[in-house]
Amino acid sequence: MAKAPGMAMAAEPRRTARARFGLTDKLARKLVQLGFLGLFLYPIVPVVYRRLTFKPAPTLTSWLLPWDPLLLLGQVAHRNWPTVVVGAPLLLLALTLLMGRSFCGWVCPLGTVLDLVRSLAFWQRRWARPVRRLRRNSWARYYVLVAVAVGAAVSLQVLGVLDPLVVFQRAATTLMADFFSLRQPELRIYLAAVSFVFVAMLALELWQPRFWCRNLCPLGALLSLGSRYSLLNRRVDERCDGCGECARACPMRAIPREAHDTDYSDCSFCLDCAAACPKGAISFGFGALAGRRWQRLGHSLKAAGKRVIPGRYVSAPAVWPSRRQVAGGIAAGVTGLALAPLLDLAGHEAVIRPPGALSEREFVRACIICQECVRACPTGGLKPTLFGAGLAGIGTPQLVPRQGGCSLSSNCPQICAQVCPVGAIRPVSPSGWKIGLAEVNHHLCLAWDQGVKCLVCVEACVVGAAQVYHGRVTIDPNKCTGCGRCEGACPVAGSAIHVKPLAHA
Repeated sequence: MAKAPGMAMAAEPRRTARARFGLTDKLARKLVQLGFLGLFLYPIVPVVYRRLTFKPAPTLTSWLLPWDPLLLLGQVAHRNWPTVVVGAPLLLLALTLLMGRSFCGWVCPLGTVLDLVRSLAFWQRRWARPVRRLRRNSWARYYVLVAVAVGAAVSLQVLGVLDPLVVFQRAATTLMADFFSLRQPELRIYLAAVSFVFVAMLALELWQPRFWCRNLCPLGALLSLGSRYSLLNRRVDERCDGCGECARACPMRAIPREAHDTDYSDCSFCLDCAAACPKGAISFGFGALAGRRWQRLGHSLKAAGKRVIPGRYVSAPAVWPSRRQVAGGIAAGVTGLALAPLLDLAGHEAVIRPPGALSEREFVRACIICQECVRACPTGGLKPTLFGAGLAGIGTPQLVPRQGGCSLSSNCPQICAQVCPVGAIRPVSPSGWKIGLAEVNHHLCLAWDQGVKCLVCVEACVVGAAQVYHGRVTIDPNKCTGCGRCEGACPVAGSAIHVKPLAHA
């Protein structure tokens, strides 16, 4: 039966209003994303303030890493029980059962950065592919997840290289907190090395929307396992005419076939499809569709492969992986298990680690190179290593006394141990403060070589290890803790006193 002209005219304003609401919701999501991005970057602000003004500022721990369920999985696999934070990661996993991968679309700071970068890729809108050519996202992300989880049992550094939240934290700290030290050639090289993964993510985003999130992200793969049965639904009503605009606008390729089909393991509820729909036929809410998906969870593969959508039947992705996918997962696990020991093949020299650091071998395996201790160091003495600690030690923290000695003393709150999210640096008693031993180069020291009454290092020493003997400076090895204050204070170019690691002292 044909609609009356008056009814058609009345329906048109409703469609326009619905489309306007879709754009409003999309703008609201952008504001929420930027709000969370600012929240996660805020702990870096006191560091920048301290380095600009040389005034004391509070040190804040990361508000992002404690929520990382992938980091929780890695610590459990690594049997790092003393520092496991359970509540926040489990809460995030539980929320995926309620709202799917909304964390990826609304909260994840790396996803926000990728969305901002994608706005520069004008060619993606110009050369958008037809709907019929869109394919499902790759299972490679699940292989990466298996490799990271298995590799974390040997070394958490494998996880730190690919965990998106750790990658963001490292990139933000390196670019912002160390921005004022870029005149150092070693740091420039380090920026190019550790930022490779972050830069690769941005390059992939310029190639295809959310390529990293769809195909390679291990955290996204972990969240996908629960989001497949999300209670939050995407709804398409009878006004849909199958134009395919929603599928073209979806950055996650969660609409691989037609407008009524949704792959909730990929959908991040970004609302782009609702904003792109010219008919205003798309909405989101909680409904019976989620209950049907949960009822089919225990059914056979054939029964689980069909999902009822009002008005039509569409296929859903298989719940269980194929034999080829299982074989690929086993291969990924073997790769992850073999990757960590390969890092130990390169030799390394001893470096000065922060007080409370685990033994060198355990420290390298436990450190996720998040740069939290580097950011929080009040003196700026902690710097990331390049090749001084070998291939496995790239990016791990070391004390560079010439840049700033360690402030550890009876009044120090042991900040580096407080901010370490994986317990690679732990609180120590005064007997464990010794991290090195200072030695005086008699040929460079003004007091030894030229007989000048220079007592700068003696005045800088807070433990009384630097002493004057017949006008010359000597070091008491029983008192020296290796804090490096004397090396940093020495007026001689390059310093006439150097702190050596305990292994080389």
